[in-house]
Amino acid sequence: MRILMISDLHYGTKPFHGLDESKSFEWLYGVIENEKPELTLSAGDFGLEADSYLFKPILEKTYLLTVYGNHDNIGLIKSLKNEDGSRCWLQDGVIREYDGLRIAGISGNIAELKRKPHHKTEAEIKQIISSYSGKRTDILITHEAPEHESISHGRMLGHRVINEAIEEIKPKLHLCGHVHLKSQILNFDETISVNLDSSARRRE
Repeated sequence: MRILMISDLHYGTKPFHGLDESKSFEWLYGVIENEKPELTLSAGDFGLEADSYLFKPILEKTYLLTVYGNHDNIGLIKSLKNEDGSRCWLQDGVIREYDGLRIAGISGNIAELKRKPHHKTEAEIKQIISSYSGKRTDILITHEAPEHESISHGRMLGHRVINEAIEEIKPKLHLCGHVHLKSQILNFDETISVNLDSSARRRE
């Protein structure tokens, strides 16, 4: 099975960090056309201006599973459906199966105080982790990244509670985004963690 992984398209009609993100979906259409993935996994942040029309060419050609990030229309992400009628959104605490793969997600980003709909506290993340504990999970997708020296680069990036999620859930593969650094493959014992930046800066 061919799997495409993406994160942080950040589609918008206005520049994001000085970058033109208005062609983000067009870039993704091209990748899907060239790579022909059966399954596409996303760590969120499609962009607050994204609408259902932009997802139509994607859902016609690949099966999409995604969490939402802090730059998403949460209602839109929750409403998206694949051609078989199944939700694209990976609901917190629910393991989805696709062709034998068991896939789990944790949406949103972490904040000490829950001020916005996409915010989750560490306590909330830990509750989600406990709901997955003891269940076989092949792939875990989070928007937030774990703490790791390769991610930090002298700055405090990533969150320890995501490390706890990896340690407790023990997926074979972990996908994340959010930090907007050059994409990296990280090793956590039995888990390979992929941090991606698919924004206009890197298109990875």
